[in-house]
Amino acid sequence: MRIYRRSARISVLLPIAVALGGCGGRTVGHTTVQGLIVDLPAGVFGRDDISIDSISALGADHAVAEARLRAAFRLERVKGAWVIREVRLGKRPWERIDDIVRALEAVKSSETRKLLEQVASALDKYRDRHGALPRFDDYVSLSDALAPEFLNPVVREDAWQHPLAAFRASADTIRLVSAGPDGKLGSGDDIEVVRTYRQQ
Repeated sequence: MRIYRRSARISVLLPIAVALGGCGGRTVGHTTVQGLIVDLPAGVFGRDDISIDSISALGADHAVAEARLRAAFRLERVKGAWVIREVRLGKRPWERIDDIVRALEAVKSSETRKLLEQVASALDKYRDRHGALPRFDDYVSLSDALAPEFLNPVVREDAWQHPLAAFRASADTIRLVSAGPDGKLGSGDDIEVVRTYRQQ
């Protein structure tokens, strides 16, 4: 097994919330964004690790900065093919790619379950108000029936930006489903919340 270290510069989009109300309406500049990145927890990046390409304002209080950040990669030759095993961002320690992916998927799974619970809570409120469940053909028509009175803002996608699904398992049971990381309904990584209601 041979392991090599390669340095590279990668482009990432960094959403940065900027409070501009007390700045006389001034837009956020490259120096400010660079300083915010340098000030990230644990001193991940130094100023030499960062190059700001562009900044786009999103209303008065938010902006998106496109920046180039220095990263290093450890590669391994496996059966004649090179694969990336670890990455190091700025001054951070080496991290296994598999561990990063698993951590991100766990966060997105948690966020998706919270979104489904929000929709289920909206269903509860709808039924309490109307004494019956809404009629729907698919998730879009269900969310239309719930929004904006019971579901605001409307929820259409999971944390992977895949469309959610809804099924009426029986007259008094509704299944709310995310296709999970792979985006395919019915596979082993689906995330599901089920609500069963007693007849009133």
